[in-house]
Amino acid sequence: MQIIQSITIASIPAFIFGVGGEHNGRAIIEIKQVGEEFPSRVHSEYHVLDEDGELIVAIENAPVIVEYQQIVDDGEAPRSIFTKQK
Repeated sequence: MQIIQSITIASIPAFIFGVGGEHNGRAIIEIKQVGEEFPSRVHSEYHVLDEDGELIVAIENAPVIVEYQQIVDDGEAPRSIFTKQK
């Protein structure tokens, strides 16, 4: 499964929002893609959320660069090479 790790608004100056970072003193916990695709157009929208699930920033129809991170969503996490086997 992939989650959005960061989103960069391609503007001058560029704005970067990353999970684990802060914006206006609020911690960024999640970035969601919430846009829709219609037959004649695409509505591009991303929500940057805080620890309470409250909206910090909504990015609509802007040119963006999205960085994804692969995460394990099911099953056991991979064993570290530094973990002793029992």
